[in-house]
Amino acid sequence: MLELLQFKKSLLFSQLRELEQIYEAIEKDEEEWKKHSPAHCPSACGQCCIAFEPDLLEIEADYLALWLIQNNREKAEAIAEQTYIWPRFLEYPQGCFLFDPNDDYHCTVYEGRALICRLFGYTSDTGRDGKIRWKPCKYIPEETFKAGFVRKQYTEEELRESLVALPPVMSHYLRKTLSIQPDNAGRTTAMRDILPKAIQKMLYLLKYIELESSVDNNPDDTPTPTSPIAA
Repeated sequence: MLELLQFKKSLLFSQLRELEQIYEAIEKDEEEWKKHSPAHCPSACGQCCIAFEPDLLEIEADYLALWLIQNNREKAEAIAEQTYIWPRFLEYPQGCFLFDPNDDYHCTVYEGRALICRLFGYTSDTGRDGKIRWKPCKYIPEETFKAGFVRKQYTEEELRESLVALPPVMSHYLRKTLSIQPDNAGRTTAMRDILPKAIQKMLYLLKYIELESSVDNNPDDTPTPTSPIAA
C-alpha cells in the first residue's frame, strides 16, 4: 500500500485511494478464482511481459510513480530524468522497461504495477451475449492443466458445470478505474512516455507539501505558497 496521508487535503488522495481499493479487490477476487482455476501461471514465467509494454491511464501512472518514489527513489528519479537504462533494451526495445530478466519475479514494480498487469492471466471477458468466457493463458503448459481441461475458450455454462466457479471479469475493474477520472475519457499513454512525467509531477507535489508543512510550522517566517493541488 502507498503512503497517502501527505495528500490528505487533495483530490488526488481520494483518487489514488480509490484505485488502490480496486487493486485490492482484484487481488482478493483472483485469489479466490485461483482456488478453482484449472490452470495456474508457472513459477518465474514472465512470458507475457517480455515484449509487452502497458498503456496507462493518468491515475495508474500517478500511482506507479508514487510507488516508485516511495520504494526506489533513485530509480524513480532516473526514469523522470530519462537516464534510466533497462537491461533488456537492445533485445526488446519495445518491451516493458521495468521487467528484470535476471530476477525470478521479473516485475520490479510488482506492488505498483498497472491495471492490465494485475488482470492478465486470471480474469475473463464477456461475449456479445454478455456472458463470461475464459481461456487459459497461452504460456501455461497444457500438461499442468487440471484433469479434463484443454487449451480452449470455455463458456460460462461450461465453467459453472465443471468448476462451480467463475473467474473475475476484466471489464468490471476497468469500468471502475475509468470512473475515477471521468474527464480523461479513458485516454491512455505508453508507459515509457507517461511515467517520467508522472514521476516529475509527484516529486513536485511532494516538494510543495513539504514546503507547505514548513509554512504551517513557521507561519511568521515564510509566505503561504499557492497550492498546485486540486482541493
